[in-house]
Amino acid sequence: MRTFIASIKIFFLIVYTLSLYLIYLVVFALLWLFKLPYEPLRNLYMYLWSQGMCVALNIKVKTEGEPPQAPFFLVSNHLSYIDIIPLYLNLKCTFVAKKEVRSWPLLGFMVKTMGVIFIDRSRKRDVTRVNEILSKSLNRYQGIILFPEGTTSAGENVLSFRPSLLNYPASEEIPVYYSTIKYRTAEEKGDAPANKSVCFFGARDPFHKHVLKLAKNRRIDCTIRFCSKPVQCSDRKELAQQLHSGMSRIFEPTS
Repeated sequence: MRTFIASIKIFFLIVYTLSLYLIYLVVFALLWLFKLPYEPLRNLYMYLWSQGMCVALNIKVKTEGEPPQAPFFLVSNHLSYIDIIPLYLNLKCTFVAKKEVRSWPLLGFMVKTMGVIFIDRSRKRDVTRVNEILSKSLNRYQGIILFPEGTTSAGENVLSFRPSLLNYPASEEIPVYYSTIKYRTAEEKGDAPANKSVCFFGARDPFHKHVLKLAKNRRIDCTIRFCSKPVQCSDRKELAQQLHSGMSRIFEPTS
């Protein structure tokens, strides 16, 4: 029975996402034609999409602290592909994502039209290109979110940071905010633990199998916590260390 209900949820997610995106794409094309900013449209689309995901998957998002206003730099821990839901619900933003996402069928094109910035982590020189893009992407319509851990985890702790993408905010001494995300499931009602059914890391499950496992949960509680004060430093390694320390202080494990 859970598998059947999960399948219905996934069907709704696909239909809702594609329907909403088609509307977005038409308006996006008009904005591009007349050279108007698309970010306000993207922010509205992703907010509505995130709300729909919360309804379909019964995700309850609790926000602690004050989310920063655009423009901003923010770093967060990374647990799952659904991390973007609490972030988009609270922030007007875009993300830095790995290059492989751009090659995903259909989804890659969709993500590209959302203004996501892609980086090739296998090439150190690509960091310079991305930092130049970052310098041009901060505006009153959006902030930029980085996942400095460079990968997802089971949410047991904050992984070590890769400081290379912090070069631009460090060199310009831009304040950097931080947030942490954690998940809980209704284990008392038979849900799988969040670290096994929500967190998506390693190579334990193919993506489609993990989505089905995620959708089988009766309820997902998500807490996103924002820092009270940003970090500012001219040295990227020191900036990464201070941000890691700050996140570790407000971090609560998922498992």
